[in-house]
Amino acid sequence: MELIQLRYFVTIAETMSFTGAADLLHVSQPALSYQMRRLEGELGTRLFDRKGRTIGLTTDGELFLPLAQSVLFRANEAVRILREHMGAEVGEVRFGCNPSVATYVVPGVLAEFHKDYPRVRVEVMEGGDLDLQYAVQRGSIDFAVVTAPGSPQILDVTPLGTEYLRIVTSVRHRFAGRISVDLGEMAGDEFVLASNAYNLTAQTIDACRRAGFEPHITYQGASMEAVKNLVREGLGVSILPAIALEGLGRQGLAVVAVEGGLTRELNLILGKDRSATRATRVLIEHVKTSVMDHMSQLPGRAPAEATVGAQAVTLRPGPLGVIGPIQP
Repeated sequence: MELIQLRYFVTIAETMSFTGAADLLHVSQPALSYQMRRLEGELGTRLFDRKGRTIGLTTDGELFLPLAQSVLFRANEAVRILREHMGAEVGEVRFGCNPSVATYVVPGVLAEFHKDYPRVRVEVMEGGDLDLQYAVQRGSIDFAVVTAPGSPQILDVTPLGTEYLRIVTSVRHRFAGRISVDLGEMAGDEFVLASNAYNLTAQTIDACRRAGFEPHITYQGASMEAVKNLVREGLGVSILPAIALEGLGRQGLAVVAVEGGLTRELNLILGKDRSATRATRVLIEHVKTSVMDHMSQLPGRAPAEATVGAQAVTLRPGPLGVIGPIQP
């Protein structure tokens, strides 16, 4: 049994396609099929059920898959650890994060990281929490930033902080200039949300339901920037994380607090049995620091802020907890 056969098997199992696996592995399909016949012959069992152009794992194949993945992971770890011991700052780091972190934080992080590790290749995977948790668990990425930590029994979880979610409207909307808005007041509004791949979309819908109404979603954007552009044009309201509304990111928008507060948590997850390279550890620290710097402070620890367009109005608690503008 050879490592290359295990790699071929795992790739076929993950793509459920000999053609797709051959493309990913840059080998011919006949060569791939030949190696699988050799592997099945050595194991004495079929790993795949082949029905025309459709394939599936046999019961033995399903049992063998996690074992093969574990062997490949250990082999890759051995090479990485040896390279680090030899002082070779080469190789790659693979990590995942939700789309807002990928868009607004990661570019700056990678620019700093590249200064010290110019020969290390970095691959970033965007996705929802479940996809990222699974990728960390099976070792296809080294770590990830997620909103829900998933399975702490098999993952190391580092809380990165709490972030406010804000109501976002056009500057012509009736909420523009308001300090805060109760979600129930939005029952009659049309909503612009990100695609269902964003965990934020599910959180927004859940928050609206808890407020007593089903949001009327008229548009869904493929990215948060698309959502903001649709909101700027007055096509609906949205709820977005503060991380997406910093600096020029809020230009042309009215940003209003959710009455009573609406937040999300960000966490960094790492496989408990993983031996990270020096480059990976450095990148993890860069990501931790940058994400935590972008996090809003917990309620009650910072002045509130209402914005219209690019103009911000700072507010402070008044008598009996009523929030009002700071007097000159």
